Amino acid sequence: MISIVIRNRNEAKALENVLSIVTKVYSEDYTEIIIVDNYSTDDSVSIAEKYKCKVVYIKDFSYGGATNLGIETAKSDYVLLLSSHAIPIGQSFFKNSITALKSKEKIAGIRYINSIENYKRAVKNNFIVFQPLHYGLMTACALVNKKVWEQFKFDERLSAIEDKEWSERVANKGFEILDLNETFFYFIKRSRKSNILRYKNETISEYLLHKKKYQSVVVIVASFFKKIIVINTKNYFKTLIYDILILKTRLEIYRKLKK
Repeated sequence: MISIVIRNRNEAKALENVLSIVTKVYSEDYTEIIIVDNYSTDDSVSIAEKYKCKVVYIKDFSYGGATNLGIETAKSDYVLLLSSHAIPIGQSFFKNSITALKSKEKIAGIRYINSIENYKRAVKNNFIVFQPLHYGLMTACALVNKKVWEQFKFDERLSAIEDKEWSERVANKGFEILDLNETFFYFIKRSRKSNILRYKNETISEYLLHKKKYQSVVVIVASFFKKIIVINTKNYFKTLIYDILILKTRLEIYRKLKK
């Protein structure tokens, strides 16, 4: 069977959405649901208790740290990692996951297909993930083999893409990450501030992991002026032309309906 681990902080509404569906549709497919909570101040914990979840707390949050704590707490050999904004889709999601994991040895985890590009790549590669630092697990919805995790914990120092780093590390030790043709809804809606923070964390982690040199100050400033002067001006006129076409279309609709 499978344990479910959900990382959470102040996502009461989203958490209710996930738990209400998972507990109703998949009640026979998992052994437990563990909420790793970063000391939420909303109703997250009471919602978790309402759905009989086990709640464990993490004070100094990192994605790797929360993931490690959740897997360590889990009773099952296989752990489905979810965000508070991800819902598995399909009656056979869990059953097909177990079948895939048992189909061959040395499988570290499963990435669930979430785009046409992902699907095309999976078909081409016989549903085995290559280049795991780019295309490895997405812990918004991913299955981890706990026995492999016991040998290789997630890096708690990284501010982002800890899932890709882990995928590459286990792959380098001879394990495989599978692409599975099951999927999930990911319904997060971030604020501009959250998007900027995510961009910052992911960029820093990516450059550190890939050992790439970041752009110079001159290039950064030049790209800023290019965007605000050239690209934004082009986008303005594109939007203006589109709005003029919409106006024209609405007037045509008015004339048609008036007849």
